[in-house]
Amino acid sequence: MSNPKLALIPSGYKEELIYSILPSNGGGDFQFDRESSGTRVNKDGLIETMATDFPRLDWLNSDCPSLLMETLRTNRQIRSEEFSDSAWIKQSDITVTANQVIAPTGEMSADKVQRGSTVNTNNYISDSITKSSAAALDLTTSVFVKQGEGDFFAFRTQGTYANGRGEAIYQFSTNTLTVSASGQVSVVTSSVENYGSGWYRLSATFNTDANAQAFTFFSPRATSGQIDQSDTSTSAFVYLWGCQVEEGSSLSSYIKTTSAAVTREADVSSITTPSGVTQIVETFSNNTTNTITSIPSTYSISSGKIKKVIMT
Repeated sequence: MSNPKLALIPSGYKEELIYSILPSNGGGDFQFDRESSGTRVNKDGLIETMATDFPRLDWLNSDCPSLLMETLRTNRQIRSEEFSDSAWIKQSDITVTANQVIAPTGEMSADKVQRGSTVNTNNYISDSITKSSAAALDLTTSVFVKQGEGDFFAFRTQGTYANGRGEAIYQFSTNTLTVSASGQVSVVTSSVENYGSGWYRLSATFNTDANAQAFTFFSPRATSGQIDQSDTSTSAFVYLWGCQVEEGSSLSSYIKTTSAAVTREADVSSITTPSGVTQIVETFSNNTTNTITSIPSTYSISSGKIKKVIMT
């Protein structure tokens, strides 16, 4: 391979700028823009907020950072870190206690959610969001969970009950997330991300029914089962933090909300392509690549977790 004309390996940045290692004279540095704050996982493994127009070097489960480039997303779930708030409906036997353990931010802000009986309908919390459209669409629900007592945690995404629903059951001992759907709802994808210190971010994407609202349900369990099935335990509990409900077919970085939905604007980074470039190779954090041979006059970095960009 010929010597690179430009090499971006994410390491240095400042407001509105990302430094390339080649060329070394600054001629290969990228302009950067994001018209809102956004979160990343820092080198210490904690979620932190980066201010408007600051690039996000993300260290999640890696010794080397990746440049986090994301499209616009909105967390439609209000009170994303406040499960004790009245916005979250508690069934009669469930108990939520605020600020019981250290959250993935390093703050004492994660809540304890505990069942109080074996009764199927009395041991879950729930809330709803309003979609951008009453049409069927892909909806990704995620939450950070840490084991307390009991081996299982269940959650559900649902529109109109009669139209079907998406189910997810996580088992701590096997680190397994099992998803299923019924009726007009279908499974798109799911994921489990390890955030360290016992925290896992669970996500499930379902294609919803044609309903303007979508409901989210959470339940701690001792045995496998859906949120409204009976359980053997009267005291199983989990710690929860950071619920996100976003439209889209994949999970994005965490967006905190309080009393209203919050939008994270898109990351945009570009440069005037150096003369003579015949190939641009983008390498992502999972080591997949995207090769560009139709060279644009202005190159914009693709969405994803970018490990490096090489122009030859």
